[in-house]
Amino acid sequence: MTTYAELLAAAQADPYSADFHALRMAYVRSDQYRPYTQQRGLIAALDTALRSSDLDGALQATEKLLHTNYLDIEAHMAAAYVYTMRENVERAAYHHAFAKGLIEAILNTGTGREPDSAFIVIDIPEEYTIMRIVGLEPGRQSLIDFQGRRVDMFEVRPLHAPDGTAPFKIYFNIDLPYTWLNRRMDAHEAASKDETP
Repeated sequence: MTTYAELLAAAQADPYSADFHALRMAYVRSDQYRPYTQQRGLIAALDTALRSSDLDGALQATEKLLHTNYLDIEAHMAAAYVYTMRENVERAAYHHAFAKGLIEAILNTGTGREPDSAFIVIDIPEEYTIMRIVGLEPGRQSLIDFQGRRVDMFEVRPLHAPDGTAPFKIYFNIDLPYTWLNRRMDAHEAASKDETP
């Protein structure tokens, strides 16, 4: 089986023909997968830099975010924007292609309109990225158990929809991060028991 490192190197060399679904699944199987480790400080720094048009600061933040998780869609989108502003067409296109490949890999996992066709995400922030990308405003959210799978259900409306527009539901399969978290908790509990005198 091809490793995450090998697939990532291939995608970095040519994001235009990469298999982003295979890359994402390999990442989940790798030791680098940490779906609940959010770089809030870096995300805030990136947001501040972008709002103040500090392109150097924004680029530094995106590089650090991608060093932590190269499959961070928002970091690639931000990098594409920064390089566009700097008129570096090649680097902008590279990051745009990487973000596009990651987004399409998620959208190709289902329709998102029913629990049995939920979009498969590898971390929770991807849910909000996808909703924003497809122009949806999230409302009420709930976690449901569907045939043994953990699914996040959101009531959503199109962005800028007229008042009174009825919400509809969109679903995300969160089995991958949920399973990772449970394994970590089980391992921690087992370790705690072993340390008990």
